[in-house]
Amino acid sequence: MNAFKKYIIPVFMLASVISCKKNYFEVATEIDPNNPPVALYLSNANTVQINQLGVGLQAVLRSAFQDFGRVTGTVGREVIYSASTDNRYFTELLGTNVAQYGGANAGANDPAGIFNTYYNAYSQTRRRAEQYIIAANNTSAITAQQKSAIAGFAKTLQAYVTLNLANMQGKNGIRESFTDLLSPGDQLKPSKFGTYTSALVVCKKYADDGLAALNAGGTAFPFDVNSGFTGFSTVADFKKFNRAIAARIAMYQTDWAGVNTALTQSYLDLTGNLQSGPRFLFSTAPNDVINGLFHVLNSSGAPFVVFNEFIADAEVGDTRVFGAGAKVKMRTSPRNSGAFVSTHDVSLYANNTSSASVIRNEELVLMYAEANAQTSNFPASQSALNLIRTTYGLPAYSGAVTTNALIDEVLKQRRYSLFFEGHRWFDMRRYNKLALIQPQGTIGGNSFVVFQAMSRPDAEVQWDIANP
Repeated sequence: MNAFKKYIIPVFMLASVISCKKNYFEVATEIDPNNPPVALYLSNANTVQINQLGVGLQAVLRSAFQDFGRVTGTVGREVIYSASTDNRYFTELLGTNVAQYGGANAGANDPAGIFNTYYNAYSQTRRRAEQYIIAANNTSAITAQQKSAIAGFAKTLQAYVTLNLANMQGKNGIRESFTDLLSPGDQLKPSKFGTYTSALVVCKKYADDGLAALNAGGTAFPFDVNSGFTGFSTVADFKKFNRAIAARIAMYQTDWAGVNTALTQSYLDLTGNLQSGPRFLFSTAPNDVINGLFHVLNSSGAPFVVFNEFIADAEVGDTRVFGAGAKVKMRTSPRNSGAFVSTHDVSLYANNTSSASVIRNEELVLMYAEANAQTSNFPASQSALNLIRTTYGLPAYSGAVTTNALIDEVLKQRRYSLFFEGHRWFDMRRYNKLALIQPQGTIGGNSFVVFQAMSRPDAEVQWDIANP
């Protein structure tokens, strides 16, 4: 993480335009050394600045990590962020306000409330990646190959964050294009919102365009690649990460042939380490960030506690749930979060600098199992499922060998293998099984609902009203 420490500040400053100008959207001509304008980086950047932009883009990729985890984990009934000072995490986020926040673009959260941080973070990272591509194209300090390598890297990260954004917004869709930051007034011309289906097309294009750029990008990136990408730091190896993201996108598109094709070009390894893959890094160094999903076990301030159903539904002997290496640990005393009582804490991270997976081989194996179940290659699907099951102390799969039965098993293994990583809610939604997520319904004095999507942020709604 030391690489982040040196360069994160200039890149965060990219989002700001200095105040010494007539209006917000005017490109600044004055240069404040403590707050450089975007134009300074996007035109004739030198090699040091190109490196800063690349390192900073890797840093901001983590910006939504905490809020994405808290929201998806809660809505998917995996965890509760049991904050003593804010019960909205176990009331509003669990769907108690459907009537209040209903509407065409609404989920069950306040569109002007506290749960939109992920939206800003992913949108800003997407924009910063685009700025990096513009900066690379507008400089003579690097070669054409290096420009292509940058474009491939940036578009791959755009595919990753845009898919997360699209999944959070679901039926509401996303703004699918934006214009050049340097053109006067263009920030006032964002595209209208598309559908979830068209958003996935945008994600696929980012990934595929990224691969094409990487194919023309030579062998090395012209910036420092942080150690979270160990094993994926060359252009050739990074293509495997690009294809892993492409496989995830294809899964959401129900393009099972596309999933299998992308997986063959990724780092899928049916006999290898399930944990292999890029990781988010955290540290306590100045200007860096810590892992916001870590908490001290048995704490009383704002612990991440587990819905008891997650424990009750687990198979006996599953080491992901039971035993010394489990992802959950029994609390010394149960934790009350409004209507819910939790007996277990989340125990995914050892401390506040523990790294976290971006997308790892275990997920790829499960995507392989799902794609093969969907295409009736049942032996391949079973073999992949048995790799997961036996790794975690369970016997080989002995259920029915049909598409539906194997998909149910895939969803079950994804629930436990990918616990609190932002999958359960989306998995059940894409199979129209949200009604099966428990607990929901009338509990105590509230009716709890697993809603379809996060509400479109109120700022976006108001913008479109003012700019029809």
